[in-house]
Amino acid sequence: PTWTPDAKKIAYVSFETKRPAIYLQDLASGNREKLASFRGLNGAPSFSPDGERMLFTASMNGNPEIYEMDLKTRELKRLTDSSAIDTEARYAPDGKSFIFTSDRGGSAQIYRYSFADGSTKRITFRGAFNARGTLNADGQKLAMVHRPSGSNYKVAVQDLNTGIVNILTPTNLDESPSFSPNGQMVVYATREGK
Repeated sequence: PTWTPDAKKIAYVSFETKRPAIYLQDLASGNREKLASFRGLNGAPSFSPDGERMLFTASMNGNPEIYEMDLKTRELKRLTDSSAIDTEARYAPDGKSFIFTSDRGGSAQIYRYSFADGSTKRITFRGAFNARGTLNADGQKLAMVHRPSGSNYKVAVQDLNTGIVNILTPTNLDESPSFSPNGQMVVYATREGK
């Protein structure tokens, strides 16, 4: 699930009809509406900072790509067009770009898409795998699931100005990193024991 910026609703993926669909649910009333139930995959919703748009992954045209939906008009715009899998899009705090995971370079890495010119630029280069990225409140740090070559999945933070990657976790199977509102802490899920 992901929160709307006003924290009054959440979006999530449900398989209740045997096909993945994205729903938006009002937390106070419990009312919900189906936002995306296109042919194929519908997943990874993320709201713009102003709450007026939503990024999500869909495979309605065959390959998983990133789409943006205007939440008032339900108008769709396809933002990526690659033979690779593009997913896990998250808006930057200023709404001028978004980050996403793609295997277009041969392995899962994180890229940035600019709304100004439609350009895409790879931003992670260290490690065999980088995915599930999220930005801190000022957009200068990236928390992600990171797999150094020959190792297991860790949570790491990359400084986007310097490119320096710091591995935060000593455990072996970590996922779902998220920054605290003040950007000073990262929470994540892990598996303990054998």
